[in-house]
Amino acid sequence: MNTRPYSRANRYGHELQKLLGDMISRELDTSSVGFVTIRDVKMTNDLKIAKIYVSTIKSTKSAETVVEFFSIHSKYLRGLLGNQLTSKSVPELRFYYDNSEEEAEKIERLFVKIRGEKA
Repeated sequence: MNTRPYSRANRYGHELQKLLGDMISRELDTSSVGFVTIRDVKMTNDLKIAKIYVSTIKSTKSAETVVEFFSIHSKYLRGLLGNQLTSKSVPELRFYYDNSEEEAEKIERLFVKIRGEKA
């Protein structure tokens, strides 16, 4: 019986998120895409694929440009992860742009507009 509150994939994803955040800040020059944060890492149940959700702060680059930047550097990051992880294999890294922050801001502006019309 599993007594841990989170699945193995969730724990592994959380660990990858911390490692990748450190590696990206130390090893990659992200000045071409702006300040980047790792928002989330979702692992497949077999731990072979890591879906990494990234976002940028005050960047003028498009989401496609940011994802392309990380796709180009994914093999390098995977190699660095291989040196850090104690597991048998290193998952394939797939990058996605997380625009949830921008969407939340849009929704908040709509609420403010609605409140203003009712007042």
